[in-house]
Amino acid sequence: MLILPVEPHHIPALSRLAADTFTETFGHLYPPEDLDAFLVKSYAPDVLARETTDPAQFWRIVFDRENAVAYLHCGPVGLPHPDADPTREGELKRLYVHSSQQGKGLGKRLLVLAQDWMTDTYGSAAQWIGVWSENHKAQALYAAHGYERVGEYQFPVGRTLDDEFILRRVPR
Repeated sequence: MLILPVEPHHIPALSRLAADTFTETFGHLYPPEDLDAFLVKSYAPDVLARETTDPAQFWRIVFDRENAVAYLHCGPVGLPHPDADPTREGELKRLYVHSSQQGKGLGKRLLVLAQDWMTDTYGSAAQWIGVWSENHKAQALYAAHGYERVGEYQFPVGRTLDDEFILRRVPR
């Protein structure tokens, strides 16, 4: 497995991987028009090209031989919580592992990489994650790494609103 910073030539692979992993994980929850609108808004190559060149963002893509199989995105916290401070705290915004690679420890490895980046960037400030309320597997992983539920909000996917939990961890 190669974990690499996202570079411009990775954008097509990242776009496909992001759309594929979101769809395989959550696609069954949405009407097709909501899913399609979200995928274009969030994972189109031009959108990702802009986001991955923002120096405040941290992106990694994982390759198994020639195939992109996972990715990670962190940056300043943007969750709607009154204590969240984007000037001094970070957020794990996206962590997706293709189903063919799940159960091999890759998600945990990427989570630790995200935590290390947030600690290096923001010191001992709080680290945040938003997670779908029914994603119990991810919630268990995050809890095992010190994240606690501190709020909730609704995340729009097209016209559909998902119930999400806000998790926070304060490094020791």
